Amino acid sequence: MRIVLALDIGGTKLAAGVVSESGEVLADRVEVTDASVPAEAVLEKLMGMAGEAVGQAGVAWGDLSGAGVSFGGPVDFPSGRTVTCHHLAGWEGFPLREAVRDRSGLPTVIDNDANAAALGEATFGAARGCAHALYLTVSTGIGGGVIIDGRVYRGAASMAGEIGHTLVAPDGPVCTCGKRGCLEAVASGPSIARAAREALETGEASALASIPRSRLTAKDIAEAAVRDTLAACIMGQAGEFLGIAIAGAVNLLNPNVVVIGGGVSGAGDVLFGPVREAVARYAVPESARELRLVAGELGQRGALLGAAALALTQGKA
Repeated sequence: MRIVLALDIGGTKLAAGVVSESGEVLADRVEVTDASVPAEAVLEKLMGMAGEAVGQAGVAWGDLSGAGVSFGGPVDFPSGRTVTCHHLAGWEGFPLREAVRDRSGLPTVIDNDANAAALGEATFGAARGCAHALYLTVSTGIGGGVIIDGRVYRGAASMAGEIGHTLVAPDGPVCTCGKRGCLEAVASGPSIARAAREALETGEASALASIPRSRLTAKDIAEAAVRDTLAACIMGQAGEFLGIAIAGAVNLLNPNVVVIGGGVSGAGDVLFGPVREAVARYAVPESARELRLVAGELGQRGALLGAAALALTQGKA
C-alpha cells in the first residue's frame, strides 16, 4: 500500500498529514497560519509539522512515495511556483515544489487548493467514479476546479476553474479582484453577511437583528433561514447566483456531477434548494437532466486529501 505526505498551506491554517492510497489519514497536524510570517518561515514550520505527522504515523520518510501540496492561491503548475496569495504575504513567485522536494527528499507536486480539493473529491469523495466533475468551494472566497476525463483541467496559464470571478451581477458590488459583480462578491460567506447587514440597516424586521452586526456570519444567516424570512431571502439570493454560474459551467462542460464544498456548503437545503432550482432553470435540459449536484464529502480535510491525491497521481491526473 502506498502512503504519501500531504501538505496544505491555507490563509487560515496549515496542515500536514500522512495519507494512504485509500484516503485514510494515518496522522495529521493542523495549526493556525500566521500571516505575518515570511514564506520561508511558514515552510519550515510546515515541514516540522510534517515530521511530527510522519513520526505519529509510525512510518519512515523512506516509506513515503511522494508529497503533494495544496496552496491557497494561484499556482503556475508547470514550474511548481506559487503566483501569489491574497491572504498571505511573500509568496509571489515562490519555488514551492522545489523547496518541499529539497526538504523532504520526495517527488513533489503542488497545485492551488481548489484544484487539489476537486481531485480529492474525485479520488476519495463525492465525485468518485465520475470522469467529468465540477467542484466549487464556497467559503471566504469562491474557487473551483474542473475534472475532465478524470484529469484536472488547468488551462493555458494554470488559471482554469476560477468560477468565483464569473460575472453574475453586472451592477453588483465590487469583488476582491477589483471587478464588479463577480460570483464571489455576491455569494461568498462575507458577501452573504454583508447583504444581511445592509438589509438590517434599512430597518427590515428579522431575528438576525439580535446578533451584533460586526459578528454576523453566513452561518448565522443559514441557521436563521429556516424560520426567518429575511435570512431565507438572502440565502435564496446567494443560491440563485451560485446556480446561474453553475448553469453556465454545466452548459460549457457537461459534467456528471457538481460538488459544492467549503464552509458555506454546510447551510444545507436553504442554499442547495435555490441552487438546484436555478441550475434547472438556466442549464441546457440535456446537460442538467442527469446531473448530480451534491455537497462535498471530505469536509475540513478536503485540501489535505486533495494534496494526497496529487501525490498519488504525481500530477498525471
